[in-house]
Amino acid sequence: MKDAAKRGVSGFIHTEGRRMVNEAGETVVLTGWGAGNWMNPEGFMVSGVGGVYGFTDIADKLQNNIRFDRARTITDSVRELCGTEYTKTFWSRWYRAYLSEGDIRAMAEMGYNSIRLVLDGSAFLYEEPGISWNEDSFDMLNQVLDDCEKWGLYAILDLHAAPGGQSGVSCDNGIDNMPHMFLEPESFERGIIIWEELARRYKDRYIVAGYELLNEPVSPPTLLYLRPQLRKFYEDAIERIRKIDTKHMIIIQPPAFAHDMKFLDKGFDPEYNNWCYCIHMYSFIGEMKDFYQYLEPSFRLNVPMWIGEGRSTEYAMAVLYEMMKEYDVGYNIWSWKSMDNETHDVNGLTYYEAPEGWDKIIKYITEGGPRPSYEESQKLMDAWIEGSKFENCKIRRDMMLYTLRKQGIELPAVGYDRTGGSGVSYYGTWRHGNPLAYRVEDQIKMTVKPGGRVPLIFDGPNAPLPEENLQVELSKDEFVSYTVYDITSPCKVSVDAYALCDAKVEVTCGDITTEVEIKAGECAENYPLLTLECGEKYKIVIKAVEGTVCLDKVKFPA
Repeated sequence: MKDAAKRGVSGFIHTEGRRMVNEAGETVVLTGWGAGNWMNPEGFMVSGVGGVYGFTDIADKLQNNIRFDRARTITDSVRELCGTEYTKTFWSRWYRAYLSEGDIRAMAEMGYNSIRLVLDGSAFLYEEPGISWNEDSFDMLNQVLDDCEKWGLYAILDLHAAPGGQSGVSCDNGIDNMPHMFLEPESFERGIIIWEELARRYKDRYIVAGYELLNEPVSPPTLLYLRPQLRKFYEDAIERIRKIDTKHMIIIQPPAFAHDMKFLDKGFDPEYNNWCYCIHMYSFIGEMKDFYQYLEPSFRLNVPMWIGEGRSTEYAMAVLYEMMKEYDVGYNIWSWKSMDNETHDVNGLTYYEAPEGWDKIIKYITEGGPRPSYEESQKLMDAWIEGSKFENCKIRRDMMLYTLRKQGIELPAVGYDRTGGSGVSYYGTWRHGNPLAYRVEDQIKMTVKPGGRVPLIFDGPNAPLPEENLQVELSKDEFVSYTVYDITSPCKVSVDAYALCDAKVEVTCGDITTEVEIKAGECAENYPLLTLECGEKYKIVIKAVEGTVCLDKVKFPA
């Protein structure tokens, strides 16, 4: 495991221009996972229960929440199934089981340096008249922060569910999928009061990387008229936080699922200029063409940007996240943990199985089936909580290896390095595009690989992915490079390639250079290139010196 210092965890984080830096003055690129389902569980990720996601503008009508789709309705279902007394301690037990020292330690040992802590405001500030704090929730959060400090993992405090709801979708744990925070003065004020209290309690804790004021505020199209109220909330909250805490970085999200870049038209922390913005990116591919619109405000306002939530294919994450390092942009992936379901489409790096008999709960909730007895329901809920503990989870190790680009991955050849630009990380002379219009500005020729799909005009969302269907074609003097980290045992790097005519490639890594000959028409897997010894970072450069060669995958086996 890299120690905390090597991962950049050292004192308070603050911003300097477009960079986040620690107290040692080192640039910190926040990389990690979101603690989804912890304080704000979503039904489809914790139980296999599906349903409407909660947009307000489906069929032009307000969509009420459904059973077991968010913490609020899960509470109602637990009460129905297990009784009032059981429900009183349910969330306290859930919070401590779902996210514990085992989870924090695992993230740090894998090599990540941060965790996005998804907070439910109602777990701290009771939804009752007056201001009354739930000290049990603060005790639980204090323990999580202690664990983060122990293992060297920066924590981002993310108010994912604000009083009254701020998003208009089910992930804000709202009452009726309307952002009442921006419609009710009382909810608006209580949201700010929560941040004042968090600032009072954690203003001296360096392990808190920043305060993320709201998650995905005013997101559906029909709610965008509330942009002015959102802006006022940010302005008022930052002003009042700064009266208490001047050390911590402020993180804001624009509206429209964190995609409305026009909202970012000024500095939001004028006195201290210690703020950044974050966006959410899902189902992306690794190229600048689609990403630059989100990066542009960072240049214009001279503030850092962070990918605060998202995920895509393993290939795409490996490519884009490495590409973003050139701009000091980090990422947070959704989500650290989820429950397996019948399709095994788990939405987490770690996952756990449903307890035996859980189908009875599902049928009761979704189909109106017979309700299990109180005793049986309590046993099933106890097993659900127990199963979520880290020691009972399975890990999708491949996803970890790809996001961190560690030994054990196979990179698509079209996912070559970009840092430094043409002549540094790659060089091509092809000016005519490629079948999927992927990274065409780089002038690297790409063709559809054998067995790959050619795009059709009606493909729509099922269009072929570049990383899976394209290959790189290099002619004399053209080259591409690939970076890999944390080689822990001798690694025999190889490539899947073939030559259109007799070809020769030169492979360079540091002061090591080898040449590989590929005969015309020869198409084979695992051409050996060179062997890497143990080390933290390697950059492999593959250059065509004779003929023309097509590259499909570059492999770094464990």
